[in-house]
Amino acid sequence: MLRKTLSIVVGLGVFALALFVLRRNLHLVHYADVQAHLALIPTATILLATACTIGSYLALTGYDMLGLHYVGKALPWRRISATSFSAFAIGHNVGFATLSGGAIRYRAYSAAGLSATEITGVIIFCAVTFSLGAAFLLGLALLIEPGSVLQPLRLPAPAVLGAGLLLLCIPTGYMFWAGSSKRFVAYSSWQFPRPSKRIAAGQVLLAVAELCLDAAVMYLLLPADAGISYIGFVGLFLMAVAVGLISNVPAGLGVFEGAMLLLMPNVPAAALLGTLLVYRLIYYVLPLGLALLLLASQELWLRQRQINTLAVQGGTILIKAAPQLIAAAVLVAGSILLFSGSLPAIPSRIAAISELLPIPLLELSHLLSSAIGLGLLILARGLHRRLQGAYAVTLWMLVAGIVVSLTKGFDYEEAIVLALIAGLLWIGRKEFYRPASLLDEPFSLPWLLSISLVLCCATWLGLFVHRHVEYSNELWWTFAAESDAPRMLRASLATVVFLFAFGVWRLLRPPLPAGTAPSPEDLALAQKIIGTATRAEAMVALSADKNFLFDEHRDAFIMYRISGRSGIALGDPVGNPACHEALVWSFRELCDRLDVRCAFYQVSPAYLPLYIDLGLTLSKLGEEAKVPLQDFSLDGSERAELRHARNRAVRDGASFEIIPATAVPSMLPDLKAVSDAWLDEKSTGEKGFSLGYFDERYLTNFDVAVVRVAASVVAFANIFQSGDSSELSIDLMRHNSVAPKGVMDYLFVELLLWGQAHGFHSFSLGMAPLSGLERNTLAPLWHKIGNLIFRFGDEFYNFDGLRRYKEKFLPEWEPRYLAAPGGTGLPRVLIDVTTLISGGLRGALPK
Repeated sequence: MLRKTLSIVVGLGVFALALFVLRRNLHLVHYADVQAHLALIPTATILLATACTIGSYLALTGYDMLGLHYVGKALPWRRISATSFSAFAIGHNVGFATLSGGAIRYRAYSAAGLSATEITGVIIFCAVTFSLGAAFLLGLALLIEPGSVLQPLRLPAPAVLGAGLLLLCIPTGYMFWAGSSKRFVAYSSWQFPRPSKRIAAGQVLLAVAELCLDAAVMYLLLPADAGISYIGFVGLFLMAVAVGLISNVPAGLGVFEGAMLLLMPNVPAAALLGTLLVYRLIYYVLPLGLALLLLASQELWLRQRQINTLAVQGGTILIKAAPQLIAAAVLVAGSILLFSGSLPAIPSRIAAISELLPIPLLELSHLLSSAIGLGLLILARGLHRRLQGAYAVTLWMLVAGIVVSLTKGFDYEEAIVLALIAGLLWIGRKEFYRPASLLDEPFSLPWLLSISLVLCCATWLGLFVHRHVEYSNELWWTFAAESDAPRMLRASLATVVFLFAFGVWRLLRPPLPAGTAPSPEDLALAQKIIGTATRAEAMVALSADKNFLFDEHRDAFIMYRISGRSGIALGDPVGNPACHEALVWSFRELCDRLDVRCAFYQVSPAYLPLYIDLGLTLSKLGEEAKVPLQDFSLDGSERAELRHARNRAVRDGASFEIIPATAVPSMLPDLKAVSDAWLDEKSTGEKGFSLGYFDERYLTNFDVAVVRVAASVVAFANIFQSGDSSELSIDLMRHNSVAPKGVMDYLFVELLLWGQAHGFHSFSLGMAPLSGLERNTLAPLWHKIGNLIFRFGDEFYNFDGLRRYKEKFLPEWEPRYLAAPGGTGLPRVLIDVTTLISGGLRGALPK
């Protein structure tokens, strides 16, 4: 939390400083001077800069290709290029490139078969590659052209040369480090192998090429009399990029521009500002637009052939990023409307439109344009979370934006951009399926700050452009076709007031209740939904110690509990699969409203990309053992131990019987006697949450398997059955001291044979905690700690013995995960889960 707060404070400080620099350096610049410079840029120069942009993004795809080679994976270049391009196009415009681009990489590469560890390795590899190239180029520039830095920053020559040498030591040291004997390095909870010297050299060369092309885009757009060499400009360019990254402002907006103005005082401010605007359009907006066009073409291609998106999941990488791409486009559209509202209208157009429309309508259009721009910034959050309501409102706002763009000054360029984004939104409408309320959507502090920063930039731009207009109170009440400054003031005030009111309303909303015990009606509805479930373990919901979150149609649910500062959902959603994704998002929003950490415990691999979209990290808990029943047999040497256990129990007088749920109430006294004896023998208490507990009302929901000796019950287990009769499992497994040796083996074998005879496909033996964790050098730190506990933790729990016991049934193993916040949030969630299951930390300790 401290690191996050410090990052926000530093970012705001850098942004405020950048605005101060912009104000100081541009106080003599006129808007007309900037327009004049833009008109002087030759078309050939723009085309050459565009070619350099293409080359830069091609080099960026090399980051991913080399990163995949580093983790030992090979994918077709077409798939890599689509993933890399969309990730960088969004990352450059939205900001937080590692996070925003990382989510796209996870969805694309996980569909290609990469593990979470390998994808994390690729993401970190790309970030390190950029840093190596930046350090090398900046160090080289400081050594070759120290004068470029000496003048603007007024630093002593020895300090500049020393900084250059120090920066060059970073890639040089990396090269030596890459060939050292130590084979892996730790990052956070992950561990990765050291790259070879060949890969390290490739990283530096690739990043140098990419950054040189990036810098060349802006260098080509500078006026001919800029008076700076290319290598000197590269150094200043990278320093400005670094400041923008430190600020955490989306795309470094305003910060990068302020840094360039500060570092290049010899270039006329108007010309430099015009260069920066064209650079933003070519290197940032153009690639984002291309990514959106590619997305639209793929959507149309799929619909034309009526191909299900899931059926081609591995090939349509951009479709996976549709909500992120469209949200970024809408964010840009909102910014365009806000910035347009701050700029003066083109005189010839405003004169023509004022002849056709009355002044009140023109003024209202200008005010509505800025309000719609702010609304689009807010709605982009809902689009990112795939809300149906956000889609509908955004589409109408874009249409309204097209109309007011034309009526406020015939800004047909804006109208065309908005129309293209509206068309793309309509094409991708099926990606926005969540029925959650837009007004209940949680907004994080960084998101609100990002919106505020864009609004600040638009307001500053308006004040800068109209700073030569002398302020007076009469400006607020001046309404005329040529009154650009008054319109800017009214629009800026309206957007600030609207955003302030929105923020206050969000803060003052009453929190949701944390949840109460399920009502009989909730339990009855959950039992009805469980009747359609494909997982037998869903029946643990009937233990009545969990809360339920139902979808709006009430045909699916998530079972969860609040423990400490964590909201913990048990397993994947249960019920209608069409409702699962929206239900997962609803649970995340519930946790945000309650201000608790969101976590999903014991989830399957099926929904891992969705949990990543929620901003959660994955930690493997263990593996679930499932025995296929269709070919199950006690014949052969592999199951000789089970065969002998069954025969021995029969010789000792054991018999097996299934008690139907309707007859269980009459058996409860016998079952309770066995349960109490088992608890006393184990010196333990009842568990909960992910495990059932002995409760008379709970047990009457199930058939019960019992083992008798001389007509007395000596062992029992309640039976879980999936709603589609495909999977079988058990919950409570208890026996008393009278039971013959190996009684549980006997009970399991008989249940397996019974399930086979009744047409079940598999039998779940439950999860073996901490088993199946990765043991290679790429394994995260959690896996290494888990492996140590698995081997030497018998004092607390027989991890290794449980795995070996289940192995004799020859099961198929399926991984199970914990999806939870990363960093320090993970151990806190683990503590809260342990407390929840054991009824307190004391219950988790050995007696």
